Amino acid sequence: MRTIKRQSGSSLKGLLFQNKSLLISAVIASIMIAGLNIALAFILKLLINISIDGEVADLFNLLFVILSFLSLYLIVSVTQYWTKNKYVKEAMVNYKNAITDRMIKKDLSDFRSHNSGSYISVINNDVKTVETDYVEGNIVIITQATLFIFALGAMFYLNVQVAVVAIVLSLLPIITSVAFNGKVSLHQERVSEKNGAFTTTIKDIFNGFTVIKSFGVEKEVSSAVSGVNNSLEVDKRKFKNLTEMVKSLTEVAGFIVVVGTFTFGAWLAIKGKTTPGDVLAYIQLLNYLLGPIVILSESLNKRKAGAVLIQKIDDLLISDGQKEAGIPKEQFNHSIVFDNVSFSFDGDKDVLTGIHLALEKNKSYAIVGLSGSGKSTLLNLLMGYYDSYKGNIYIDDVELRDIDPTSLYKMLSVIQQEVFMFDAPIENNVFLYKNYPQEALQKAITMSGLDGFIEKKGSGFNCGENGSQLSGGEKQRVSIARALIKGTPVLLLDEATSSLDNETAQAIEQSILNIKDNTRIIVTHKLNSDALRMYDEIIMMKNGCVVEKGSFSELLEKKGFFYSLYNVTDNARQKEELLTV
Repeated sequence: MRTIKRQSGSSLKGLLFQNKSLLISAVIASIMIAGLNIALAFILKLLINISIDGEVADLFNLLFVILSFLSLYLIVSVTQYWTKNKYVKEAMVNYKNAITDRMIKKDLSDFRSHNSGSYISVINNDVKTVETDYVEGNIVIITQATLFIFALGAMFYLNVQVAVVAIVLSLLPIITSVAFNGKVSLHQERVSEKNGAFTTTIKDIFNGFTVIKSFGVEKEVSSAVSGVNNSLEVDKRKFKNLTEMVKSLTEVAGFIVVVGTFTFGAWLAIKGKTTPGDVLAYIQLLNYLLGPIVILSESLNKRKAGAVLIQKIDDLLISDGQKEAGIPKEQFNHSIVFDNVSFSFDGDKDVLTGIHLALEKNKSYAIVGLSGSGKSTLLNLLMGYYDSYKGNIYIDDVELRDIDPTSLYKMLSVIQQEVFMFDAPIENNVFLYKNYPQEALQKAITMSGLDGFIEKKGSGFNCGENGSQLSGGEKQRVSIARALIKGTPVLLLDEATSSLDNETAQAIEQSILNIKDNTRIIVTHKLNSDALRMYDEIIMMKNGCVVEKGSFSELLEKKGFFYSLYNVTDNARQKEELLTV
């Protein structure tokens, strides 16, 4: 049996730094911008000094330098935001594609362990926060840190004493930021969780809108939504209050840095130990010290919170229940065997008990029984939806749990009673975005009874959200066509014709049973004698057990449970036909 282990996939965080050339270009441009901002302080210093004791020629020469400086600044600035935006775009495309890819590749049981609203919230909310606070935030942090270092170096160049005073005072906003770092991350995580809960609630309303209206529970549902919404907004307010408080404390600390450093510079100017131009340069450089401190404190907190969300996304996509790849199996050769198979959803009451079946290649089987007898569960086990069954299921002597899921789904196709439809043209819903020959499409359309619909509305007709523009029978036909066009050697039908009238259902069922070189396993509640005679074997189920097996005539001769059920159903059908005459 295949072993279970934690998925070996690494963190997706590395994808955010995949395009190193663009990242390096954006960082270099950011560093150049920081350097040019520092150069501006020295230009202002020269302007003040020239205005006090310079010549007009010196002023014109400086103006030429300023124009050259502005041109260079414009070029570097455009390069910086262009490379940054391109890097962020490519990083997020790779990141979101990888998230979607991992979601799609999850095992069914693993995927179902989380509400789909959690996945929607990750894509809609968390990824956006990662983009702004982590990906863009990294470049902001590099730019501001460089600006701070350059400004500090320039202050040391101008006056060591002033630089020392600025460093000491700058510790105040840094301490403020560090003190609240953990709380900001915690509140960000809470907001993310509440966003997920709110998204899940809204999704459930959309999915269950018909139920809400038909049961008249609009007021109760609105109240429930209001509670979830209020809880989300309360946590968002707490998060905003905390970040704004940190920002205010940092700004006050920044004011102390400005006033303290400027006061010390003014005292030096009064003592004649510095020039007015130097004082103006100090003021400008203080902006490049204070600004980065305020921005860095906020950006570092947000980056840490963003890193928490990245870990949350990884934890959602990498779970303990992920399976190893399994054995590749490309062909179905001779049989499917259920060997003493039992299954329970909750580990308490068995839905299936001691199932022994041998299903031979290229034969047709009808599984019948009352509702709740385990018919659909039997097919779900065969499709690999659950692997916690007892006993063994063999496909050509290979245990089902050992087969690679991709190989399994190349051998099996299932047509279920509940049909999912994409909001796309009917042709795409049949193809499921794969490429098939036109002849294959036409054959599947004919066998599924879609001919008339296609002739009337065309293969480009849009089906609407989950097939809202189609009737139940039309959706069923599309489901049958998509399974037939796949051309797998084993075809499973779970009440696939339940939404169709008897005549159409029987015609489609007969088309499926006439398919050569195909094993057909069909769950049905329609005990129609003409259809049942076409099956190689009928499997009668009751209370999760197989109670009878045989051809239609053999089961009637036994006069067992199938005989009783068939007669009850046949009498009911005759009464229904009389009422419709």
